[in-house]
Amino acid sequence: MLIDFNQVIEELSQAKKLSEGHNVLRLILENFGINHIAYFAVNIPNLDYNRPLRAASYSSEWQAHYLQEGYVNIDPAVRAGITGHLPVDWTDFNFSDPLIKKFFGEAQEFKISRTGLSIPIHGRNGEFALFSVTADISESEWPKFRYSISKELMMLAFHFHDWVIRTEGPPKENPIDSLTSRERDCLRWRALGKTDLEISLILQITPATIKFHLENARSKLRAINTVQAVAKAVNHGLIIIP
Repeated sequence: MLIDFNQVIEELSQAKKLSEGHNVLRLILENFGINHIAYFAVNIPNLDYNRPLRAASYSSEWQAHYLQEGYVNIDPAVRAGITGHLPVDWTDFNFSDPLIKKFFGEAQEFKISRTGLSIPIHGRNGEFALFSVTADISESEWPKFRYSISKELMMLAFHFHDWVIRTEGPPKENPIDSLTSRERDCLRWRALGKTDLEISLILQITPATIKFHLENARSKLRAINTVQAVAKAVNHGLIIIP
C-alpha cells in the first residue's frame, strides 16, 4: 500500500520535537505493513550536537540492551551505512560472522527480524543518519517486498531527516581541528571494521597507542564515541574509505 506523502508532510509540519516524530513513524508502519522502523543520527548541527538522536518502534528493552552492550560498534547496518551511500539490505550480511550471528540472534529474541533495509544519509552539514525498517517475512519473499517499498522509503527517509534538521535547530559553525596522519589511519581502519588489536598489527604499534590516537581523534572531532568520530571524519572528508 502506498503512503500518502501529503499526510506524512502534514504530520511532520505539526510535530515540534523528535518525540512527536514517533507519530509519523507509526503512520509509516501502518501504511507499509512493516514491523519496526528506526531513525538514528549523529553530528546533528544544533545546540546539543553531541547528543545522538534516536526514534524507533523497537521495545525499550531492546534499545536499552543495544546501548548497554555497545552494539552500535558491532551493528553491520551502521558500519555499512557510515562507509556507503546505497541502501543496506540486511540479508546481505555475513551471518557466519560470530559477532553478527550473536547480534541478530539476540535481536530476534526481541522480535526483530533479520530481513530489513537501512538507508544511510550523509548530510551537507556533516551529520550522519540511518533510517531502518524490518519486516517479519521469509527471506524468499523479502526481495519482492523490498523492491515494492524501496523508492518510497528512500523519499520518506530524506523527508524525515530534513524535518529533524529543521526541528533541532539551525546549523552552527563547529570548526574541526586537524588530525594527525596516525589519527586518520586509526579512524580509517576502524571504519573498515578492524579492532584495536587488528589495527595495531597493521600499523605495528601497540593497542594502547591505538586507543590513544582514537581518543585524541574523538576529542578533536568533538564526538561522543568512536562511531560518531568515524562518521564525522568521513563526512568532512578527513578520511577516505575505498
